[in-house]
Amino acid sequence: MSNKEQKLKKNLYKALTEYFIHNPKNSLPSSESFLDQLAAFRMETTLPIAIKHDVKYQKAQKKCNKSNEKIRDLNLTPQQWDTIDATITAENNASIEYIRIAYKQRIIDAFSILQETL
Repeated sequence: MSNKEQKLKKNLYKALTEYFIHNPKNSLPSSESFLDQLAAFRMETTLPIAIKHDVKYQKAQKKCNKSNEKIRDLNLTPQQWDTIDATITAENNASIEYIRIAYKQRIIDAFSILQETL
């Protein structure tokens, strides 16, 4: 690769990372950065499709469903149900945030790989 091509590659990578990753004011008219919006879009569109066909996820979901059935048979008070519901909701929200961060990191990693291979 010529010096000119290497310089172009480096400048492209720098422009992409600065625009998409490090500079939230370059985002679309929103408080979220472009990277956040891209991750959210992918989570909402491709993730549901992927989990339908993922065997490990399907097995984990079946196990979760069996656990939920066991909880229903416990004859809990309304207060106990509220506590369980709040706990499950908090855990789900934490998992969603973990997935969001993982998607963003995947995009950053893709830029890094792109930089190394071009």
